Amino acid sequence: MDYRYLNSATIRNSYPLPQAKDLMNKIGNAKVFTKLDLCNGYYNIRMKQGDEVKAAFVTPKGLYELLVMFFGLCNAPSTFQAYMNDTFGDFLDKGWLMGYLNNSMIVTATDEEDEACTRRVLQ
Repeated sequence: MDYRYLNSATIRNSYPLPQAKDLMNKIGNAKVFTKLDLCNGYYNIRMKQGDEVKAAFVTPKGLYELLVMFFGLCNAPSTFQAYMNDTFGDFLDKGWLMGYLNNSMIVTATDEEDEACTRRVLQ
């Protein structure tokens, strides 16, 4: 779908994405790394009620109004990053979880600590 017209009329969300350099600096002396990838992450964010019609599209089978966020919208990355930071804020603040959009990495010094942190994130 071509959403250039919709994106041109959208007020930009200036929520910052983490910089790779800052994430690399957080690794420190960690020896154990666990990478988590949230599949179809964007599709877990509900579009604002009433805005579904703005991204609707027509096919030979009829009109489709998406209920969840999708790729192609200019604010999708920043909205999703804000959601992830809000969801995992406590873990991110403690420094053992790093997140960039739908990718998260747990960095710890020992296997036992890694297992405990991984269980907390998955719960």
